[in-house]
Amino acid sequence: MALKTARGTRALLDLEDDAPDVLFEKLPGASVPFWTTVRTGFWVAMQDHDFGSEPITTPSQRKGRIAALSTLARAFLPSRRDARRLRSQRDGLYLVSGATTHVAGGKVRNWLVGDFADLFPESSAILQWRSIGHPDPAFSPTTSLDALVTRAAGHARLSRRDVDLRGVRRLVDEIARRLDDRITAEQLDAIASSAAYSALIAPHVESQFSRVLDRVRPRVVLMEDASYGSWAALVALMKSRGILVAEPQHGWIGPTHGAYNFGAAMWEPELRATLPDELLTFGEYWSEGIRHPARVTPVGKPHLEAMRGRAPEWGDRPREVLLVSSTADPEATTKFALSLRDALPADWLVRFRPHPEERLTVASRYPGLISEPRILLDQNSDVYESLARARGVVGVASTVMFEAVAMGCQVFATDSPFADYYVGDLFGSVIKGPQDAGLIAEALREGDVSPSASFGGLWKPGARANFRAWMESRLGDAP
Repeated sequence: MALKTARGTRALLDLEDDAPDVLFEKLPGASVPFWTTVRTGFWVAMQDHDFGSEPITTPSQRKGRIAALSTLARAFLPSRRDARRLRSQRDGLYLVSGATTHVAGGKVRNWLVGDFADLFPESSAILQWRSIGHPDPAFSPTTSLDALVTRAAGHARLSRRDVDLRGVRRLVDEIARRLDDRITAEQLDAIASSAAYSALIAPHVESQFSRVLDRVRPRVVLMEDASYGSWAALVALMKSRGILVAEPQHGWIGPTHGAYNFGAAMWEPELRATLPDELLTFGEYWSEGIRHPARVTPVGKPHLEAMRGRAPEWGDRPREVLLVSSTADPEATTKFALSLRDALPADWLVRFRPHPEERLTVASRYPGLISEPRILLDQNSDVYESLARARGVVGVASTVMFEAVAMGCQVFATDSPFADYYVGDLFGSVIKGPQDAGLIAEALREGDVSPSASFGGLWKPGARANFRAWMESRLGDAP
């Protein structure tokens, strides 16, 4: 069964296929069209209406005035972690969030691009947006852009440059009028506020980032989330310098993902300049389910391959089922976990893996699971280590379910508003609810983990060799 396209994503495509002039407008002083900076905000707002969501409240990280001034002061002081310390030319630059990490060998390793950078250690550098703490990064050099953004914000406030707030609001309202009548006033306020702040600091971020590019002079940049629009101006800046910008796939993509499906307007030069030149996917399956102006090339996922090679065979693993959170309905998830535990034989455990956004609040969101017999909390930083010990994986629409296939697990998709859009019938008939927990228990007792023909193309083998060949080819093409 082909996956469906959600209403919100369909609205994006229809708008861009119509290609109204508003999509090409720029704010005064902006280097890229306004649409590219708010597109994901609109998609997320519509996705809330398509599927519903429950806000995750985390402890406040808001700083007082003195702490904020201290952070700003530190951003102007020398630091070995600061991206501006990079001085030597590097052909390959890996621009990442800093969230795709796990601890290995006492150091923080980036599972998204670390294996790629390791192939070209003398000519690569990793830059991450997050600050760098402890332990140290596994790949050297790895530096942070966090101070760069802080400096840019400081320069923006000192410059007292005005943002055309009326222009921001006019464009947001006009786009919303053409897009989806479900978007609320509160959502529009949030989109406009974020866009105004981005417009304020964007010229300063571009200026600061240009200095990094002047020193490093990369020829190829792998940029996480390059299709999302958050850093559209930086993508356009790099491409204007003749740098090839590629984006490595980091999670689930398909026909409903707004950041990887675009309408005709995004093929026009002004907008296409803000998107990566190439998208590197995990396998052919992912390459075929999207609509993107970039060249799409399957290369695989080296960290997954390495972990699969070290995983025990199914029958040698503990009798455990990994239940992966979707964040959508904690109460329903709790009820399902308890039903699954009760349906399994007494020597089986259910290991519950909260979403990363839930880790700080898991006790308050899932009080009914804490300290329950035969239900354990999975706190492993590397999900592959958890998959390597699981016989079965149960989830809604997580990328982990697809990874579990490669790791030799039995996979069960539970019914939800996401099912027809994210998993379809790839994992067989969906589990309707707690009343079907016995079906999972029965399948696990039978232990049939033979791969389905429908799983072909999920993960391209030979990822490291594939990437080496790709990088060498692109460096040969790059100026």
